[in-house]
Amino acid sequence: MDYSILIADDNESIRCILTDTLEKEGHSIFSARNGKETVDLLRSKPIDVILLDIIMPDANGLDLIETLQEINSTASIIILTAHGTTQIAIKAAKRRAYDYITKPFDISAVTELVARAANAANQTKQTIAEQERKQSIDTVDAKYQIMGESPAMHVVFQIIGRAAILDETVLIMGESGTGKELVARAIHQNSRRAEASFVIVDCSAIPSNLIETTLFGHVKGAFTGADADRQGKFKQADGGTIFLDEVGELPTEVQMKLLRVLQEREIEPVGSDATSQIDVRVIAATNRQLDLAIQNGTFREDLFYRLHVVPIYLPPLRERKQDIRDLVDSFIRRFAREYNLPEVSISPEVYEVLMDYDWPGNVRELENALKRALVMCSGHVLLLEHFPQFLESKVKSVTIEDATFGTQLHAMIKERVDEYIESERTDGLLYTEIRASFEKALFEIVLNRTGWNRSKAAELLGINRNTLHSKMEEYKIKGDR
Repeated sequence: MDYSILIADDNESIRCILTDTLEKEGHSIFSARNGKETVDLLRSKPIDVILLDIIMPDANGLDLIETLQEINSTASIIILTAHGTTQIAIKAAKRRAYDYITKPFDISAVTELVARAANAANQTKQTIAEQERKQSIDTVDAKYQIMGESPAMHVVFQIIGRAAILDETVLIMGESGTGKELVARAIHQNSRRAEASFVIVDCSAIPSNLIETTLFGHVKGAFTGADADRQGKFKQADGGTIFLDEVGELPTEVQMKLLRVLQEREIEPVGSDATSQIDVRVIAATNRQLDLAIQNGTFREDLFYRLHVVPIYLPPLRERKQDIRDLVDSFIRRFAREYNLPEVSISPEVYEVLMDYDWPGNVRELENALKRALVMCSGHVLLLEHFPQFLESKVKSVTIEDATFGTQLHAMIKERVDEYIESERTDGLLYTEIRASFEKALFEIVLNRTGWNRSKAAELLGINRNTLHSKMEEYKIKGDR
C-alpha cells in the first residue's frame, strides 16, 4: 500500500538512501533538513510515518515529538539515532513515539519497521474516523460504576435496586473478578446509609488467629500484645454497611460469633464479657459454592441462611460477552483521566480477540489487560500488538498443540539439565531447582483456577491446607484474589 513517509534528517546521504529504499516499496517520500521544515511539511501534507532524527541543527527530535503529534495525531513517529541507548528508548516511549532505530541501520529492518508503523497509522485513522461517527459517550467517572447491558446484568441491577431500599442482609455470589465489591458499593450508595461508613473486610486475607479481633475488636489485656482497647470493623461500620468479602473463608468458630451478630445485632469484643448494640447492614460475598462447604462441614448451614436473605449471582464475563465493548470503553476513558493520557480508541481486530477470549479472571483480568495495553501504546489506537499475551497464546497453541504433556515436560526438563551442565555448576542444586520450578507453577495454576480458595486448592491437589500454606510461604506465592 502507498503511504506518505516524511524523512527528517540533516544528513543528505541518509535522506537519499532512505528515499531510494522506501520509494522502491511504493511509498511517497517527503524530506526535511531541520525541525522547521519538518513542522512546515507536516502542516501541509497528510503524512503517515515520520522518520525523525534525534539531533538536527535547530531542534532535538525527542523534544519535537509533542509538537508533531499536536499537528498530526495519527502519524507514527520513528526516532533515528546514532546512540542506541536504553535511556533514549525510554525517552522515546515516554513521548509516545512508535519506535526507534539506530544508525548505521539495516535497510531491511527499516522497511519492515516502516511497514508496521504505516499499518498502525492507517488503523489509527480508520478507528478514529469510526469513533467520530458515533454519538459522544458520557464521561462520568466510572471507577465504581457497574457496566452491562446483558439480560443477566439487568437482573442484577433490579435486585440491587430492590435490596438498596431494604435493610436486609445480602449475599453476593460469583467468581473472582466479577465485581462483587462494586455491587456491594452500589447497594450501600443507594441505601439510607449512603452517608455513613462503608467498611470492607477481606476475610481471606486475614490470618485465622486475628480475624476475630479484626471483626469484633478486643479489650486491653485480652491477649499478649493487647496493650489497649481496639475497635473492630463492625463497630467502625456502626450506622453504615460492612462488606464481608470471601465470607466462606471464615473459621467455623468465628462463623458462630458472626451468626450471633446477625441474630442479636450486638458484638462482644475479645476478652470482654460485655456486649454492645450495633446498627450495621451486612453484605457478604463469596466465590465458593457454600452448599458444598456446608456438606463438607466447613461452613455453618444456619449462618448460610442468615446471609442468604437477598441472594445476588454475578455471572462470569464469558457468559455476558456482549458487555465487553461497554466495559472496554468505560475503562479506557477512566484510565485516560487517571493517568493523564490522551484518550485512545480500539481497533476492530482487538475487539475480535477480546470477544473470542473466555476471560477466566473476569472483569478484573480485562481491566488489567487494558492497563498494560495503554502502557505499551505509543499512538491513539490500541492495536493487537499492544496485547502480547494474546499473540503469545496463539504462537504457543500452534507450536505445542500436537505434543503430549509428557513430551513437553521431558523437553523442558532436558533444557534445564543441559543449561546446568553447560554452566559447569557443582553446587548440587539441580533437583531442588527443577522441583521448585514445577511445584511453584502447579500451585499457582491450581490457586488461580480455584479463585485463590486455599481449601478448594488443597482438596484438588490432594494435600492438606497446612501443607499448601507452607509451600506458598516457601515459594513466596502471593496472588490477587
